[in-house]
Amino acid sequence: MLGSLLSKDSLRRVAGLLWFDLVWFCTVAGRNDWLLVALPVVAVQIYLSSTRVGFNWWLYLQLLVLGLLFETVVVVSGILDFTGGFLPLWLVALWLGFAAMVTTTLDWLAGRYLLAALIGIGSGPMTYAIGSRLGAAELQVDEYVMWLIYGLLWGLYMVIFAYLMKRNKRPSEE
Repeated sequence: MLGSLLSKDSLRRVAGLLWFDLVWFCTVAGRNDWLLVALPVVAVQIYLSSTRVGFNWWLYLQLLVLGLLFETVVVVSGILDFTGGFLPLWLVALWLGFAAMVTTTLDWLAGRYLLAALIGIGSGPMTYAIGSRLGAAELQVDEYVMWLIYGLLWGLYMVIFAYLMKRNKRPSEE
C-alpha cells in the first residue's frame, strides 16, 4: 500500500499540485504586487511539466487559450471584475501555470468525463470564491450565480480537458 502511494507517478502528481498551490497563492493573493515572485514560480511549473515524457505543447496551448477564453466570457458577461484590469497579468500567469499543472497531475482523468466534470464543478468555483475574498476579483452578481456559472464553465473545461488528454495519449500510456 505505502509503495503504491509513493510511486513515481503519485509523487509527481502530489508535487505538481503542491507547486501549483504556490503558483495560485503568488498570483491570486499577491496579484501584480508579487509578479516578480510569481513569474519564476510559474516558469518552474511550466519547466517541470514540459520535461515530463509525453508533454504536448499544442495541448498546453489549447488548455491555456480555453481557460483565458472562459475568463473573458465571465468578465464580458458581468459576472466578476478582476483586480488589475480585464485579464490582468497575474491572471494570465495563473493560467500559464494551471495549463502546465493540469496536464501532468490530472492526466489520470483522460477519458473519465463524468469524474472530470464533477471535479471541475466542485473545485473551480471554490477557487474564485476564495479569490474574491482575497481581493483578486469583485463579484458583480450574487455569489450563488458565480457558483452556478463557474460550476458550468469548469465542468465543461474539465470535460474538454479529459477529451483532449485522451485524444493526445500515446498508445503506450493507455
